[in-house]
Amino acid sequence: DRLDPPMGLLYIASHLEKHGVDVDVLDLSGLTNWEIPFANVYGITSYIATLDITEKIASMCKAINSKAQVIIGGAHASVRPQDFPYADKVVQGYGEGPMLALCGKQATVDLFRFPAYHKVDLKSYSRIIDGKPSLPFLTSRGCPYKCSFCGLASIHKINGRYQMMEPLEVAHQLTNIKIDFGIDRINFQDDIFTMNRPRLYEILKHIKQLNIRFRCMGRAGMDVEETYERLAEAGCGQIAWGIESGSQYMLDRMRKQVKVSDNYDVIRWAKKYSIVSRAFFLIGFPGETRETLEETKRFIEESDPDQYLVSNFVPYPGTAVADNPAWYGITNRS
Repeated sequence: DRLDPPMGLLYIASHLEKHGVDVDVLDLSGLTNWEIPFANVYGITSYIATLDITEKIASMCKAINSKAQVIIGGAHASVRPQDFPYADKVVQGYGEGPMLALCGKQATVDLFRFPAYHKVDLKSYSRIIDGKPSLPFLTSRGCPYKCSFCGLASIHKINGRYQMMEPLEVAHQLTNIKIDFGIDRINFQDDIFTMNRPRLYEILKHIKQLNIRFRCMGRAGMDVEETYERLAEAGCGQIAWGIESGSQYMLDRMRKQVKVSDNYDVIRWAKKYSIVSRAFFLIGFPGETRETLEETKRFIEESDPDQYLVSNFVPYPGTAVADNPAWYGITNRS
């Protein structure tokens, strides 16, 4: 949909460029006419929904340079590297270090190095926040929670501990975005932006000084009302959560570590401080019944989020459900 530039590739490009590698970023999303240039190493990000496209791109790369290395990484590659037999190498977890090594460079990796935004045409992306173009940005990597449906949980396990950027570095990089690109709208893509309140409040102080408007993700059961007051004061226009279900039974099966009452609270707090509330729901998780669906429907009607998105459960590779289906009462009837 070409809403946001590809952050994973931009982080890798930033590290390669720093260490003297001639690198370009080609974002094919939303394009129909693929023009892939000559290169000695091609790094391709793949998801479960793009497996066929990934193989097609890899074939095109080899046709351009038969001696080139084709490297596959990303969410799906991290948990099912065997799905890419045509690749020269498959990277599991963060790609910065492996790609440096594959390009003949050895260096300490800084996971919070400034992304190589200059490697893509920022005007080609369409996400608008409060009427103006925005950029995605990360202040942390990973998630300390282990929800049963989340494919990222397995990737976080590969990558190791949850890691956070220091508040002063966050302020420095946001200042660079304003100065270098003239952009003052930020889509924070942290899995949980509101993690670690003392750190968060320090970041919000800097954001307020920079006069930036932003969106972020919160976490029911961990957030407190004061956080929403401070988010609003700092310029937060929208906050989203993985609410998932209005049924406590389903939340417990998902290992969400949250109460239904906590989900009501965060939506209520967002509304109180005039922050647009955006709730994500997941239906069809093992154990779902007509009764639990009715509980979710009732929750949506009563909590009345400003926006909500309902998705069907998919047992992505690497999730607890996919790896241990018997735990959830799933049997193979094929």
